[in-house]
Amino acid sequence: MPKLGVFDLSVRYGKLTALRDVSFHVAEGARLFISGPNGAGKSSLLGAIAGEVRAAHGRIEMDGDILSGRVPEAIARRGLSMVPEGRRIFRALSVQENLMVGVGLRRDRSSVPDDLATIYEAFPILGDRRHTNAGALSGGQQQMLAIGRALMTNPKLMLVDEPSLGLAPKVVDEVYERLCALQALRGLTLVIVEQSSARAARVGGRMIVLRGGRIVADGDAAAFAEHDLLKEAYFGEGAAA
Repeated sequence: MPKLGVFDLSVRYGKLTALRDVSFHVAEGARLFISGPNGAGKSSLLGAIAGEVRAAHGRIEMDGDILSGRVPEAIARRGLSMVPEGRRIFRALSVQENLMVGVGLRRDRSSVPDDLATIYEAFPILGDRRHTNAGALSGGQQQMLAIGRALMTNPKLMLVDEPSLGLAPKVVDEVYERLCALQALRGLTLVIVEQSSARAARVGGRMIVLRGGRIVADGDAAAFAEHDLLKEAYFGEGAAA
């Protein structure tokens, strides 16, 4: 049974169709990258999975349980967490207060101190600045905080929307290095919106490409980077494998 299953999913905003009959699955513990040009439906897809965007039709399952139609809080309690585009941290709260926001949905409160320690070990700068207002952090540190906050809900499936957006390449390398280490440590399944096939190839995993609200390519991220298949999928220049 896949960790995540998406079946014939469509999303509409009035007369605009953002997703058209999208179907795919993600195995437990896997890493899936989602790419595509602006307006392809990437954020709408993550929003629909997390319950923040209403689907016009289709079905979404996690561990065989239907998520479709459930509110975000109910989906989060089933072990799904999301790192949104733009991070959406609470700038006036401290680093530790931001991290503790994710604890409210948990039933296993006794594990919170250990999980907090794990976050500070993975991102030492957050531990050093735990009492600092989050608004004073750099962009990369805020991204680390957003990832840490999502992990504090104790998820099994985590959606990450554009983790490299607006960050310097060295900072992106650090964010991905820590994210992948935490995936291995926690047994996470990751679904990541990422525009760079080269970045996805270095990190490793599967990639699907959206264009016009449809999946136009699905394969190993390294193959997309090696054969320039992402350009083909983006612009329709030949068939992408």
